[in-house]
Amino acid sequence: MIALLKHLHMTFALLSFLGFFLRGVWMMTGSPLLRRKPVKVVPHINDTLLLVTAIALAVLIGYSPLQHGWLLTKIVALFVYIGLGVLAFRHPKRPVRIGAWLAALIVFLYIVSVAFSKDPLGFLYLIN
Repeated sequence: MIALLKHLHMTFALLSFLGFFLRGVWMMTGSPLLRRKPVKVVPHINDTLLLVTAIALAVLIGYSPLQHGWLLTKIVALFVYIGLGVLAFRHPKRPVRIGAWLAALIVFLYIVSVAFSKDPLGFLYLIN
């Protein structure tokens, strides 16, 4: 059961990244596809499933954010990612939207690196 949830979680994470990346490209090119209803709804469904699988995994494995610093780091970074994502698609100025989109992509990759390394530094350990 845990292996299935982990694979589902990783699949939803990949779909979330690809969808966010594609919507950002559409935003930068002014594509009318960005305004279609499925493009506005599907990411919320996928991200909800991503969150549900994350919570289920943490409960089944017995991980607590207060006991595992890397998990708390992922949660905090998730809020940063969400904030940048909102900025990327709602800010009136194009340079801010593009900068927020790029920053959100980097934060997403950081979250993934924290998940794989089980270290709050994630890929930032390379800087040391």
